[in-house]
Amino acid sequence: MRYLFALLSLLSLSAQAQTTPTRTLRTYEGSVNDRYPVSLTLTTYDNLAHGTLIYKRSGIPIRVVGTVDGSDILLHEFDPKATVTGIFNGKASAKGYLGSWFPAKENGKELSFSLTQTSTRPAPAPSATSLTGTYSYNFGKNEGAPVGQLLVQQLGTDKLVVSMDANRGAPSYNMAMIDKTTLKLRANQAVYKSTEFGKCTLKITFFEGGASIAYVGEDYDCGFGNGASVSGNYVKTSSKTPKFDKE
Repeated sequence: MRYLFALLSLLSLSAQAQTTPTRTLRTYEGSVNDRYPVSLTLTTYDNLAHGTLIYKRSGIPIRVVGTVDGSDILLHEFDPKATVTGIFNGKASAKGYLGSWFPAKENGKELSFSLTQTSTRPAPAPSATSLTGTYSYNFGKNEGAPVGQLLVQQLGTDKLVVSMDANRGAPSYNMAMIDKTTLKLRANQAVYKSTEFGKCTLKITFFEGGASIAYVGEDYDCGFGNGASVSGNYVKTSSKTPKFDKE
């Protein structure tokens, strides 16, 4: 059940348009299961949250991407191959966040976590590095695990060529696909709109080392397979110019 929750949360992201999102950089100290000390640096704007988590015993930085929606927080841990390895699901407390951590696999053991905020300050704007590359997520190499891919080629400062595809995984293996298309880029965001199957609006938000795709409002009619979606959190796995289908 927890694995299903984590998957559905990843695939059903929604965003409401904001004119001027506030960027905030926060740091946290805490632990998982009261045994594994962690530190977290998290940047938030709109509903998007991304940053770096360190389990202090190993000292290895781990990329985290997710959402902050009111008092709720959901973060996915990613390894360097874009595999989701763990999920934090919690609520705001008087000092930070409390909730559950569990591995992104079926029958994984649920553990508690607590995070205490130690600092907050305005976050710098995203750097103007090239967005060209391949962005991905997956839930492991097991057959039937969900996967997604976003291909991007940046053309100047205000234009992108993109394609998106995702597979919901077992048991349906339903697909969601958006073929190669050109979008306007404003700052670090691009919006895809279509009325082919109904109202479909998706916002792509880029950040250092990743991207988030979210529906805008209630515009969900994109013609995808039942329960499938390209919305979700992606990490950049290559900076090479991708080869799009039908080229």
